[in-house]
Amino acid sequence: MKKIIHPIIVLSSLMCFGILSLVAQPKPVSKFELDKKLDTLFKEFNNTSSPGFAVTVIQNGNVITKKDYGLASLEHKVAFNHNTVVTIPYSEGREFISIAAALLEQDGKLTLDDKVRKYFPKLPAWSEPVTIQDLLNHSSGFCDEWATLVLTQASMNNRLDVSQFLNFLYNQPDPQVEPGKGYMYSNSDFGLLRLILEKASGENLPDYMDRRIFKPLQMLSTTLRRDKEAVIANHAFSYFEDGNNTYKVWLRDKTSPGGNYHMLTSANDLEKWATAFADKNSFITKASDRLRKNARSIPVLKETNYAYGHKLKKIGTYQILLHEGVTGYAYLASIPAAGLDIICTSNNLDPYDDKVSRLAAYLLQIENTKAVLQKFPTTPVPIKEKDLQKYAGRYVWLEDNFSSHVKSRTYYPMVVNGDTLLWEYTSNETVPLIYVGNGIFKDPDFAVWLRFFKPHPDSTMQIEAHKQFGEPEIDTWKKDTSTEPIYSKEDLQKLTGKYYSKHLDFYLTIELSDEGKLVVKRPTIADKILEPHSVDEFILPTEFHVVNYERDFWVRFYFDDSGKTTHFDVRHPRLMHHRFDKVD
Repeated sequence: MKKIIHPIIVLSSLMCFGILSLVAQPKPVSKFELDKKLDTLFKEFNNTSSPGFAVTVIQNGNVITKKDYGLASLEHKVAFNHNTVVTIPYSEGREFISIAAALLEQDGKLTLDDKVRKYFPKLPAWSEPVTIQDLLNHSSGFCDEWATLVLTQASMNNRLDVSQFLNFLYNQPDPQVEPGKGYMYSNSDFGLLRLILEKASGENLPDYMDRRIFKPLQMLSTTLRRDKEAVIANHAFSYFEDGNNTYKVWLRDKTSPGGNYHMLTSANDLEKWATAFADKNSFITKASDRLRKNARSIPVLKETNYAYGHKLKKIGTYQILLHEGVTGYAYLASIPAAGLDIICTSNNLDPYDDKVSRLAAYLLQIENTKAVLQKFPTTPVPIKEKDLQKYAGRYVWLEDNFSSHVKSRTYYPMVVNGDTLLWEYTSNETVPLIYVGNGIFKDPDFAVWLRFFKPHPDSTMQIEAHKQFGEPEIDTWKKDTSTEPIYSKEDLQKLTGKYYSKHLDFYLTIELSDEGKLVVKRPTIADKILEPHSVDEFILPTEFHVVNYERDFWVRFYFDDSGKTTHFDVRHPRLMHHRFDKVD
């Protein structure tokens, strides 16, 4: 429930996505009133101690206002401005590499219908039908580099070189989803796309993009990053808030092929990007139209959200095109029917699409209806230990996410300790909840209330988790009725031994500790406890990313007719199956 976010804003008057709405344009907003609104939206960054934002609002091709907030460098107290160069993260950067692919087709260097084995014949036979378009749609079936290799490298932030990455793809025994039909978000798709574009163009991709895209548009501060360690003029590091009202530098960006499409740009450069998209005859608009021709929106998301970095949504009767990925960094928003563009850049790691949407609603003179907050009591009410027991148990939050049709599973144990119900938020954080009556508990530190209820007297206990700070949210968790298995030492001993992944050419060992715990030992990663969850299924804690739902892997063991362990599968929203065979 505790999340992270980043901004730039511009608005445009021409057609976008080939759709021209007949909605009347809103009345112009005065610069004075608009600036006041921006100061309210970005008030927490309007100081000399936080990361910064640069915001531009354009209507009918004219800049209405530009506003800067916060710092580009917290260490040196350098102000953030419209020339500050920021890093646009992974899924957001895909717009630019995808445009490059469409331009290479215009240049006659490739077609988006080309088979990927045309460029890399050593790719496995099962990938014969996979096309460049499938890479753009995340329907290739290739394993996600990040999710798979975290099994062998302690963090997703570790890197592979190109030969390691290609061997990883060459050795994949079978597809994760049906090529061309299934869907699984895979960073390998865009890592392979980059390598194909470089083969087809005969150039390093940053050089091609500079020559073909950014220099013609005079976007001289924009480029595909070449070297993570390079010193870049006016570049601002990204910062994240560590929970104690202080900021730290974010250094965990990935640099192997699956992550090598970080874009560097500035608010002033994005003005030119917005202008190119506003011109229906520009080479950028034509390339975007080509991408859209065979694009498939991400099927597990409610909005029309394309893997190449465009998202369509409605605000009132207006259609808005957000240039963003799947994580909420809306660096450009266009509302063609209103002649508006919003640009927003930032070095704050938290997503900021909510700010862009609120600004768009203000400019469109649409009342931004706030969620009606339910009033909860705050005064503690005494409760006996025996009465707390009905709330105890393990609750599961099944959440849709952009990765695949596999729902994210987050488990929250509720444990009674004396006259207190403890919420085990993470393995390292336990929250002593405050009972305020009527089955309602309050988080002692945040405006979060947990309401326990049964939809029917005979149904299973559920929790409504009401988050009432920032953007209000209500999540529903259900009591997990699966029986947590109790394994004998003999049962666990059967699962021990050495296991081998043919795909990764990697061995790991499972041993039984003196405390009766299964321990996963890998030569490249610190030992991890394999925690029983349900029959034959275990949780393998893993550092994957900051997003909580992508933290752990699920391990299921399989047996032959005699009861002997044969192998186990590792699963994850970005990993349909990965097999480790037991080695005798």
